[in-house]
Amino acid sequence: MFKKIVVTIFLLSGLSAFASDNYLNSVVISNDDGKMSVVLRSDEVTKIKKEVESSDKIVLTLKGIKQAEDINTLYKNASEVDGLVIQNAGNELKLYIDAPNISKANIVFETPNSAPITVNDVNGTEKTVWSIISLLLVLGVIVSARNLNVEEEVQKDVNEIIKEREKALYRNFQREVATLPSMNHKLKSYRKHVLKGETIRSYENRLSKVS
Repeated sequence: MFKKIVVTIFLLSGLSAFASDNYLNSVVISNDDGKMSVVLRSDEVTKIKKEVESSDKIVLTLKGIKQAEDINTLYKNASEVDGLVIQNAGNELKLYIDAPNISKANIVFETPNSAPITVNDVNGTEKTVWSIISLLLVLGVIVSARNLNVEEEVQKDVNEIIKEREKALYRNFQREVATLPSMNHKLKSYRKHVLKGETIRSYENRLSKVS
């Protein structure tokens, strides 16, 4: 399971590396009955971080995206916007927006291949995916640990069974020896053969033939 997850993550990372560039084509600030929205029209949805400096100032940081050369800024029923500045910062963009109550605005992505998606939906989906992956990793570790414990218990049980059988055989042999007549010479002989490495079973068989 763990190997499959690692391979999946590797493939997804590889696909991301070979993906085409993502561009921010336009920014739309709208006011619908007092509800502010910032619509980001891009080729693909990207990671975004929202920083609130005050109720009227926010900074949006977009990861892995570039500014289109002919980017547009539009205002719908939002004549009170004081400023919108887009700054290129390496492989990310920073949007500085100054407008009344902009801190409560919904941040929405619009792309050609999907319906509008709010920033909360993007973050929620990402957290859900990583939660599932983390859960699978934990379950994989638990299952592996449990299998190891089972194998250890089985091996332990087998060793205990063998020891108990050896003890039982030895006790039975002692009882049989105790009931045989004229044991002195046979016991001495037994000690002699035991020292030579003769097993209990072979010694019993030889005794029965002699008797």
